[in-house]
Amino acid sequence: MRAFFLKVNAFIKSFLLFIRIGYLLVPFLLILRFLANFALLTRWLGERKKEMGFSDFYKPFRSYQDRHLLYEYVSKTAGLSTGKINYFEFGVASAASFKWWLAHNINEESRFFGFDTFEGLPEKWALHGKGEMSFSVPQINDNRALFYKGLFQETVYPFLKSIDIQDNRVKVFHLDADLYSSTLFVLAAFAPYLRAGDIILFDEFNVPNHEFAAWNDFTRSFYVEYEVLGAVNNFYQLALRITKTPFNV
Repeated sequence: MRAFFLKVNAFIKSFLLFIRIGYLLVPFLLILRFLANFALLTRWLGERKKEMGFSDFYKPFRSYQDRHLLYEYVSKTAGLSTGKINYFEFGVASAASFKWWLAHNINEESRFFGFDTFEGLPEKWALHGKGEMSFSVPQINDNRALFYKGLFQETVYPFLKSIDIQDNRVKVFHLDADLYSSTLFVLAAFAPYLRAGDIILFDEFNVPNHEFAAWNDFTRSFYVEYEVLGAVNNFYQLALRITKTPFNV
């Protein structure tokens, strides 16, 4: 019986591909993907919201400055103000968050790396078109800070070849690239270097088709386990800590 159903399934699938019925769904792909990811995000929130120690859920309006409350909580919880850290920010923009972390870590052996095209978004995101949100490379008077200009796909691998990030520093990742493609690329590229205790911050986590979808796909594909530390602005900004990875490099 099982063999019969497998044959029927294969026949139907091949026939539908042959008649190209999938073309009828093309105009609805974006909304279908949004609905699917929104459902997954809703389930994720239901499963995870009770474990975090810091959250403002629910409030009707977002406040951009509230993300500093999350930073302060994470910094205190993980001992990041005085500890030796490697800080990576993807999507530096005006460097507001980059400067916050620089100012709130006093360890002279910490290192801060900022990645951005500095020419705006490489592709359309939500209501923002390609090239929007362009900023100049920040001028920061702190020798712990370095910036890398260009697409992540162009700058990350040369960076990883040029520097040792597998030392005793806690790694802190600030993911503010907005896009699914950019976020997933960064997570996949740095996956072998993740260790228990590393911190990941998202700046637009609750956008279903982008940062959330990238994190969901990444954790399912790479078998990374984590705990949620906190969130603000109804999970728009979120912080988590890696608890287990399968990597050993």
